[in-house]
Formats: sequence, structure tokens, C-alpha cells
Amino acid sequence: MNKEQKRTYNLGYINGWLANMARINDKTNYGYDFGLHFIDKENRTLNEILDKMFENICESYELKEIEAPKELVTKTLIENWVYEFQSNSQTTHSLKDENNNFSLSDSEWKTEWVEELVSLLFATTEPLKCYELSVKNTKGFYCCDGVDYIFENESNVYRLHLSVSD
Repeated sequence: MNKEQKRTYNLGYINGWLANMARINDKTNYGYDFGLHFIDKENRTLNEILDKMFENICESYELKEIEAPKELVTKTLIENWVYEFQSNSQTTHSLKDENNNFSLSDSEWKTEWVEELVSLLFATTEPLKCYELSVKNTKGFYCCDGVDYIFENESNVYRLHLSVSD
């Protein structure tokens, strides 16, 4: 496989993983949306790309550069997004693993699985800079809660979008 084919394959794998975890979380009676999207820079600045990407979503957005992006993305996925379907004190609907037979109930395995995905994500996106993006003054309905991470390399901008709607 050449580099472009490998990137395409990895993006498919990552998006398949994210889509499946979103669907499992949908079982809690909420609508989850997880995805990794990319845009070729084509001699445009990051702000030009993001302005176009978010023009129908919000009036403005705020970018904050991330110091330890791999660790932050891993922690965010584990603590706030991927395993929301499991019973915890903040949810009213959950899937129960009464006999603790499901591998996703094992905290060590859950962490390892997300760490593997995040390693593949960073190997695929090859970011030079990473940002957390917050939307401001949304235009109409967007989502109840969400986070966007932006990964920028020399030729592409990637957006990891994690959201939930009621």
C-alpha cells in the first residue's frame, strides 16, 4: 500500500470504530455522533478552512492549542464519550453487564482499546499542531454537548467530532 492508500484505509478503520461506538451509545436513548473528517489545505490557512467548515453551524468559534494532545484525546474518549452506555451515576439509561462478561466492562481492556485507536489516529493524521475547538453562538440546532479536536499537518486539516443530541 502506498501512503495515500494507507491513510484512506486508516480513516475507514477509525471512522468504523467511532461509528460503532456511537451506535452502542445510542442504546442509552440519546443520539451520538463520532467521526474523523479531513480537508486538503490547498494553499488555505487553518482559519480559512475552519471558517468555511463552520459557517453554517456557528457565528464564531474559539481555538485553543493543546499541549499534550494524545493524552487529552485518550482521556476525553474514555471518560466522556466512548463508554457512556455503561451504568454510571450521571446516566438514567444504560446497558448493564450483570455478569461482567463483556470485554468492554474491563477497565484495563477499555483503556488499551482506546489507546490503540488514538495511536492510529495520530499516526494517520501526523499533526504538527492540535487544537480544541469550541463553537460559539450556534445557528439553529447543533448538538446538546460536543467536542471538536482539530489536527493540522503540512497538507491537511482533520476534525475529530464527538457529540450527543437528545
